[in-house]
Amino acid sequence: AVVSTQSTGSSHHNMGCIISSAACCVGSAACGCISSCCPTMRSSTTTRLMYSGILLLTVLVSLIIRIPGISDSLEKLPGVCEETDHKLIPSGYIDCKALGTYLFVYKVCFPVAIFFALMSLIMIDVRSSKDIRAPIQNGFWLWKYLIVIAGVIASVLKMPDNFAYPWMIIAYIFAFIFILIQLLLLVDFAHTWNETWLDNAENKDRSWMCGIAFAFGFNFCAIIAGTVLLYYFYTGCESNGLNIAVITINIILCIVVSVMSILPGIQEYNPHSGLLQASVISLYCSYLIWSGLASDPGSCNPMGVNSTSTDDASSSGSDNLATTLIGIGITFFCVLWSVLQTSSSNYSQKLGVTSEEGALLGCTGTGADSGNDNIEEGKPRVYDNEEDGVSYSYSFFHFMFMIAVFYLMLVLTDWWNANSSAVGVGEATYTKTSLWVKIVSSWLCYGIYSWTLAAPAMFPDRDFGYNT
Repeated sequence: AVVSTQSTGSSHHNMGCIISSAACCVGSAACGCISSCCPTMRSSTTTRLMYSGILLLTVLVSLIIRIPGISDSLEKLPGVCEETDHKLIPSGYIDCKALGTYLFVYKVCFPVAIFFALMSLIMIDVRSSKDIRAPIQNGFWLWKYLIVIAGVIASVLKMPDNFAYPWMIIAYIFAFIFILIQLLLLVDFAHTWNETWLDNAENKDRSWMCGIAFAFGFNFCAIIAGTVLLYYFYTGCESNGLNIAVITINIILCIVVSVMSILPGIQEYNPHSGLLQASVISLYCSYLIWSGLASDPGSCNPMGVNSTSTDDASSSGSDNLATTLIGIGITFFCVLWSVLQTSSSNYSQKLGVTSEEGALLGCTGTGADSGNDNIEEGKPRVYDNEEDGVSYSYSFFHFMFMIAVFYLMLVLTDWWNANSSAVGVGEATYTKTSLWVKIVSSWLCYGIYSWTLAAPAMFPDRDFGYNT
């Protein structure tokens, strides 16, 4: 009898979980489709996870073009492609050959970017979950996903091809903004890491200094090894002047920022500056240089981007599929981390979109993320922690997702020139756009970091947030 009672109670609990999840998806409940059968979570956390799912879904659908022979496989299915007589789609057909083109990625990303843009406008100046617009942010997940999916399908089927070029120009503008914010975030991360470990060394245990020394030592060893490999693999051709210049400039800038970080005049006004930040910045910039050279269509690229025939291009694309997917995966998680970090109240204030006194875009900076995790028995596992103030800027969060979609769209299409007649993966004419975007990004990163070192000394009367 006891077993029967426990079994009945368990079945009722499971049914309650299912009903609760369905209510969250369809209604305005701020639970992110996570019911009482899941671990305790804040509504602000589950909301960001659900929107991240939309971004992940967009990337996965866009990766269809990277699957070798996808269009040929779909043409074998009855009622799907243009050539068939019996259509499964009432409104028309799928141009299966278009699935292997960069235009397909543009059409997939277009409605997603529009969705986040509209959400950013709707959520301006939302200060707490008591706002009438807050349920739109934190609920109705089923409808949101259906709207995005329907928008993608409509875009793929009906969007004209000539929209690609103006859409590319817009994407370049917002992608540049995203890269700039990402670089600011990286510089801030390097400073925060070094300050935290120095504080631990001064106030807790001196062994933290060993950790700092090991970290910047490892980074500099990786930079030296990477530079040697760059010289070895990317300068073995006749037209290697550009590659040699870019690699040499990178190592010179690495030395310059490293010396700047330990100058007495710099450390007088910024005592937490040191080789750890310089090593982190230099290592990331060296990675950007390698990534740019690896995407260069020139003859100095040993990875063979500049294939001369369609067959060679297809073979190369198949062979490098795993490498491409790994690179896109790393890029996606870096982008996602950047978006989630910059939308928080602390980073929003640092970027100037919110202030300490109030919310310009709806982020009060009240620390709502530190809500009480001790939920009473029987209460929902996902609880509202934003009644007194939102824990992140709703509007800026969606703005960051929008520009992230633009950036990922360009990455997924290899920074393709939409004005070109070639649109297929492997047959499109590769340009040096990706190379120069990454080179200039690395130089900007060095410049931003150098400014954070020099500014306190140049303007000693201003407060830059460094504790002396």
